[in-house]
This record gives sequence, C-alpha cells and structure tokens, in this order.
Amino acid sequence: MKLRQKFDELAMLELFYAEPVIAIPADGYWCYEVTDASGIKLRFGMDTIQESVQINLKLSDVSILNFTFEMVEDIEIIDPEKGKFAFEVAAKNQEVKTRVQVELRPHIRIEGTTLRSSY
Repeated sequence: MKLRQKFDELAMLELFYAEPVIAIPADGYWCYEVTDASGIKLRFGMDTIQESVQINLKLSDVSILNFTFEMVEDIEIIDPEKGKFAFEVAAKNQEVKTRVQVELRPHIRIEGTTLRSSY
C-alpha cells in the first residue's frame, strides 16, 4: 500500500483490529494503538504526505522505545491475522536498505535490519 497515493483506511482497520486513535485526513496523519496480552502498548503513526512513520512502545505507561523513519513510500501487509506488516526506508544511497517488520498478535514484536546490498 503506497502511503501517499493509495492509503487504505480499511486495510489498516483490518490490520490493527481498531479504529485510529488520531485521524487527521486533511493533514495525512493516522495513528493506531494496540496493547498485547503482556501489557505492551504500540502506538504506530503515519504521515502519508511526508511519508514518515513513528513507532512508540510503552510498558505500564513508561516509554521504552521511540523510532521515527522518513522516506517510507509504502507498507507491505504480510499477514493480516497476526497483524504482521513491514516497511522499508528508501534511502538515497540505494546500497543500504533498512527494513522494519512489526507483528501485533499474539504479542507485539518489532524487528529491524539495515543491510548493505552486495556489489
């Protein structure tokens, strides 16, 4: 799903099993929040105009992780049942790729890699 041209509200609803906690369509901003059985809360925000993503993880209302990524052109939905999706940061240096994968169910899990492509 392209953030700027083809943002799909229904696909995000099906992915997060929830309405956005903040939605400002005119500004291109959407923010979703989920809490897993362990009490970990994920807040996932997207700015579809600026093509950026914000991830905040909290445990008992204490922030334990904050990430902001720019140059995110699209989100790939991998497994809607598990709430599994990924995005890549489109760096100007095409030799280096950053990929972040998020899983919402049964437990919140985030994996990220920044790898250099082979010559």
